[in-house]
Amino acid sequence: MKLLKSKGQHILLDRRYLYKIVRYADLNYNDVVLEVGCGLGNLTKLLLRSVKKVYGIEIDPRFCKLLREKFAEEIENGRFVLIEGDALKVDFPKFDKFVANIPYKISSPLTFKLLKQDFKLAVITYQKEFAERLIAREGSKRYGRLSIVAKAYCRAEILETIPPKAFKPKPKVESAIVRIIPEPEIFVENKDIFEDLVRFAFSRRRKKFGKILDEWCKEKGFKVNIPSEYKDKRPEEIPPEVYAEIADSVGEKG
Repeated sequence: MKLLKSKGQHILLDRRYLYKIVRYADLNYNDVVLEVGCGLGNLTKLLLRSVKKVYGIEIDPRFCKLLREKFAEEIENGRFVLIEGDALKVDFPKFDKFVANIPYKISSPLTFKLLKQDFKLAVITYQKEFAERLIAREGSKRYGRLSIVAKAYCRAEILETIPPKAFKPKPKVESAIVRIIPEPEIFVENKDIFEDLVRFAFSRRRKKFGKILDEWCKEKGFKVNIPSEYKDKRPEEIPPEVYAEIADSVGEKG
């Protein structure tokens, strides 16, 4: 089967890393796991050995055909449920843990979708650069919208990196195994306002934060007080908790 780089189809073949992913997920037989991007079923096979049930989402019809043949028995007894479709569009089933080597092309939207779900733990293989953005703090060159918003939903850590040679075809970048625990690092009462503020700020990241806030308040009809020490800083210099405090302190419109 020809693997398509254009669709982000880099299959993890090195069994050492596949086994490590399973171990990091701390699986038990009562777990229900969701896997996105099942591909050839290498990780799926190990998951089915360890848990009660696996839901797999796969968009490529060729892979789906192979998976139905490979796991016919598990599908028949209900331990493997294959969902053929786009993981960004289909509704996620109820699950305990998310364990997957995801297509890197959809890392950002898929992660934002995942963080809105109810789950216990996620272990995900990302492009290393994306993983570094996910865990970055203010002042880092990787710090941005993803870094800030994620902290309102979870704690994330890079467990280890994976070299390109572990995949086929080899990607041009290093990968990283990341563990996500759905325990927020910062408290945000109004997440919609918070996420809108972060998005707005980083769409104007060359401006000073005080000016950005003036524009945001004018557009939204809000009133906020910004600590003076942050007015002349850029968005990437503002700590996540400051975005949270501002979002939760907005006055009434009008």
